[in-house]
Amino acid sequence: MQLLLLKNINYDFTMSIKVAIEDIGKRLEEYGNSAFVVTMTEEGKAKIVHSLITLEEDFIICSPGKGTIKNLTHSSSVSFLFPPNSHGGFSMIIDGICQAQDQEKDFIKVAVTDGVLHRPA
Repeated sequence: MQLLLLKNINYDFTMSIKVAIEDIGKRLEEYGNSAFVVTMTEEGKAKIVHSLITLEEDFIICSPGKGTIKNLTHSSSVSFLFPPNSHGGFSMIIDGICQAQDQEKDFIKVAVTDGVLHRPA
């Protein structure tokens, strides 16, 4: 039986890196303006849609659709998921509270409360 010894390999097991609110704009330059928008239905089921987003000050603006906007009438929590740019890379997750919504125009304005870069262990 052959034993393989691995030396001088730097394993970085960091799974989560906090994203400061003031760094969201810079991170969006890396991840782009397309995200999955996650809300919860009244029955407690996750609703996930894809939407283009923009950042205005510390607010994310997007048009996720009427179903998502309806979900935000009973729970203002919303999360945005940005997939990793490369295999093994970090996803970016931004959490926020919906501050304004317009069902007629299909838009929401979300105050960013938290952000994290995350990947599997």
